[in-house]
Amino acid sequence: MRLIPKNWRAFQHYGNRRPPWIKLHRELLDDREFMNLPMASKAIAPLLWLLASESDDGSFDAAIEELAFRLRLASKEVESGLKPLIDNGFFVDASTMLAPCLQLARPETEKEVEKETKKKSKKFVVSVSKPDDVNETVWSDWLRHRESKDAGVTETVIKRIRNESSKIGMTLDAAMEMMCVRNWIGFEAEWVKKPVANVNAMGRKVL
Repeated sequence: MRLIPKNWRAFQHYGNRRPPWIKLHRELLDDREFMNLPMASKAIAPLLWLLASESDDGSFDAAIEELAFRLRLASKEVESGLKPLIDNGFFVDASTMLAPCLQLARPETEKEVEKETKKKSKKFVVSVSKPDDVNETVWSDWLRHRESKDAGVTETVIKRIRNESSKIGMTLDAAMEMMCVRNWIGFEAEWVKKPVANVNAMGRKVL
């Protein structure tokens, strides 16, 4: 049997097979179905996507023996990792998907390429100085987090976070760190279930 990744043609556009790289979308981190898969399945999935990129249509030989040889893994490891991926629809039988996929497949237009290029070239400008009560490392991590979310950094934003965190006895430093860890763009006191009573000398929450 030959398998093909779900929505492969819709998200991967190549002029030739065997490209030097494939697209790995960040939204995968928020895909609950994928993140709930066994570790073996999450580990083997990127390797299978690379195999799919070798063919023109995204399909690959899914024989356990063949995959074990290509991936340099034991047959039992391949089988245990592959089954949940198939059961949850991340890889499907190529014979039932190739025809519909051909209709979905389309090369990126010039406008799409131009739009993506402009997005990449957009600079993230920070005109706000680091608050004195925020650790340098936390500040750097928080700025990178804001940049990844395409969220601005202003005095108003920082003031809002400071006001909300003070309601539950949390420092601005600890609030910014929590925003990075929990992938939050904003911060509301009610989002933190329990007041933060234990903080260390650096203002970090003691877990």
